[in-house]
Amino acid sequence: MAPAELRPTQLYLNAGKLAAVLERVDGSDGGNGGDGDETAFDPGPLPVYEFDGDLHLTDGHTRAFVAYLAGVERVAVEYDADLAAKHDLALYRECVDWCDEAGVERVPDLAGRVLAPDAYEREWIDRCHRTAERLENS
Repeated sequence: MAPAELRPTQLYLNAGKLAAVLERVDGSDGGNGGDGDETAFDPGPLPVYEFDGDLHLTDGHTRAFVAYLAGVERVAVEYDADLAAKHDLALYRECVDWCDEAGVERVPDLAGRVLAPDAYEREWIDRCHRTAERLENS
């Protein structure tokens, strides 16, 4: 699947994580662990889950974004079969709705939505925790 076609479930990227993944791309092995001859970044399989007929990332947003920036044409995706057993799907559905409302419909839409780690914690992680608590108590 093309990285640009993947649908996010988060509104922001963490600048610290982004820098770490970009460093893998800028490193001598192209992020692939090889001998330096590789040119493409391999983000590894990205977990996806189907919501309303569309595949949405459940993790790996930063890797997907870097793959998009690096011009990777296709990435492997893996259906996140354990998502419903491990997490509240209602929270993920809210995240999908937030993304739709904010116009973050595809991975490229995360451009300009990179926050410093402390701001990411405040703006995204805390929002998710508050929503999870609200859903748990309702």
